[in-house]
Amino acid sequence: MIKLTFSKKMKVVVVASGIFLSAAFLFGFLFFLLTEVHPAVTWGLMLPLFILSGTLSVFSVLEAFFAYCSFDDENGIEFYSGFAKVKKIPVSSLQSFLITQKGISISYKTLIGGIEKIKSFTVSIYFQNLQLLYEWLDSHAHNLYVEQVAQSIKEFTESHDELSDDEKNRLLQKTYMIARILKWGGVLISILFIACIFLGRSFMHIGFIVCAAYPILLFLIIRLSNGEIRFNANNTDLYPSLLTPFCFCSVTLCILAAIYINQIYSFSKQVSVSVFVMLVMFFLYYICISESEKKIEEKRSTRMLTVASVLFLMFLYGFGFSVSANIILDKSKPTVFEVTVINQRILKGKRTNYYLEVSPWIDGKTKQKEISVGSTLYSEVELGNMVKIKLYKGFLGVPWFKAVNIK
Repeated sequence: MIKLTFSKKMKVVVVASGIFLSAAFLFGFLFFLLTEVHPAVTWGLMLPLFILSGTLSVFSVLEAFFAYCSFDDENGIEFYSGFAKVKKIPVSSLQSFLITQKGISISYKTLIGGIEKIKSFTVSIYFQNLQLLYEWLDSHAHNLYVEQVAQSIKEFTESHDELSDDEKNRLLQKTYMIARILKWGGVLISILFIACIFLGRSFMHIGFIVCAAYPILLFLIIRLSNGEIRFNANNTDLYPSLLTPFCFCSVTLCILAAIYINQIYSFSKQVSVSVFVMLVMFFLYYICISESEKKIEEKRSTRMLTVASVLFLMFLYGFGFSVSANIILDKSKPTVFEVTVINQRILKGKRTNYYLEVSPWIDGKTKQKEISVGSTLYSEVELGNMVKIKLYKGFLGVPWFKAVNIK
């Protein structure tokens, strides 16, 4: 019986990656916890991300060290994921298999409550000698991968009839190399920018501009590639995808926006600007992707889910970009208001938040406004003291402010 497992090198990579990822989100959570940031960001974003990354790291380590896949003609396949029950599937129960970005997906028949059903599992792409399993399955189950890839190859070949086979192979290799560089470039830019946010703001402007411009660059490259690089490719497509770097940059911009969220004067106007940027990005997305990507399955629920997913990604970018650009790129001179502290409030929970209720300060007539401030400013003022509020116009026209001690 042939047995496949993770290589020693891959085990080291999985452990190191898990530690790094968990440590990064733990550091981010502790940073937001110990600084004056909105509690929704700390407990609603960073803590869940840390828990999620930690959980994924644990499962990844279990898979790397304990997962295996054994197979032969007599006993069929025995598969253990590292954390679930061992699956033993006789050859007669095998149905089909498909190569995906995650590995080899195998479908098989099983009885559940006396009813025959089709189930599936995926053998990780990181197993050693996975080609042996592919060759064995090819002689015992229906190869869906060949059928679907054949269609993708036909599409690629027909679009490059003028090229020889060697030229087509070189073109495809070049395309994958460019996509790989763009993918890891986006990940690296995001990590470095997050480091700038947490460790110091010396390169904040440059980092923001690069992180905001990178997704637009990705769309332009997708457009110029004539469909050979795609935003989100199917598992059986020959074409590489640039979805990962787009998501990394968008989430990074949202993390930066979370730092400034308490300084927004008009949330309704901010949301309107964010939606506008989202629509602009969706339009750019639509005109840049290939005709093949625009073809959505006829099923209504699938169409709605696809459009909703894309709009959500564009809103993430739109919100992160608009909030950050409005403050970081703003060069307007502030209008300074001197207001009286009417009330002070401390909200204690999993973390402490400090609020000052100040007298009307835009036109002297509007209702008092409660503003979130840091612990330092809160401790420096008392009821009746004066506080200086600097109101800026905003780079995108959304007013924002910051409060400082008048002394």
